[in-house]
Amino acid sequence: MEVSRVTSKGQVTIPKAIREQLKLQEGDKLAFIEENGKILLTKSSTIALRQFFDSMNMEAEEKGVTEENLLNDLEEVREEMWNGQRK
Repeated sequence: MEVSRVTSKGQVTIPKAIREQLKLQEGDKLAFIEENGKILLTKSSTIALRQFFDSMNMEAEEKGVTEENLLNDLEEVREEMWNGQRK
């Protein structure tokens, strides 16, 4: 467990081990998410990626696309490319 102190300006230093684990770099943006009375800290880019995946999943569900359909289509494209039928 890592501990940090809040300054009079409400600032907190993120411990080095946590910065390394999240691969934080200077200038990165962070998101604070309240979940069941706890606060989660993550890179905001992670949130954007999660939202993108969620929207793609919703769109796929609306169109009736399944993982099995996608894998079958991918296999067909691979075979076409392997056999030189697709450019």
